[in-house]
Amino acid sequence: MKRRHLGHHRLRGGKTTLRMTSMMDILTVLLLFLLKSFVVDGEALTPVPGVELPESSSEENAAPRLVVAVFDDAILVGDEMVASVSASLAEETLWIDGLGRRLEAERARGDALAQRRGAAEEADRPASLAIQGDRDIEFSILQKVMYTCNRSGYDDIALAVIKDS
Repeated sequence: MKRRHLGHHRLRGGKTTLRMTSMMDILTVLLLFLLKSFVVDGEALTPVPGVELPESSSEENAAPRLVVAVFDDAILVGDEMVASVSASLAEETLWIDGLGRRLEAERARGDALAQRRGAAEEADRPASLAIQGDRDIEFSILQKVMYTCNRSGYDDIALAVIKDS
């Protein structure tokens, strides 16, 4: 019987062909699995080096927004230092001038962009930002940063945290 089976292959020319349909199906399923595995839900914030974020057990994911980082002696908007923590703490007022000016400029730029695109509902939406602060920063500087953000037109303020696993 084995001989007969081998003889059958010899009649076809002695070569076997690879069935590509099955292989393509497997590769497609594998690709979809890998894509699904690497999709990030919510906003992937990269903490500023030196910032140890607090943990959270919230199930809600964050939406993309402007990031204000507070750590050591620096207050950053994006990657640009706009004020120092020590100078801000020394001030009597809650307003942080360098941070406020930068946030107002960002807000104006965002509003102008929304108007140029004709997205009126986007311009009417409250501006949002996320504050990344080291878990060891003083509450008084966090209070000043939040006050300045609110007075600069940012009504939707989120505190960036690491999700508790």
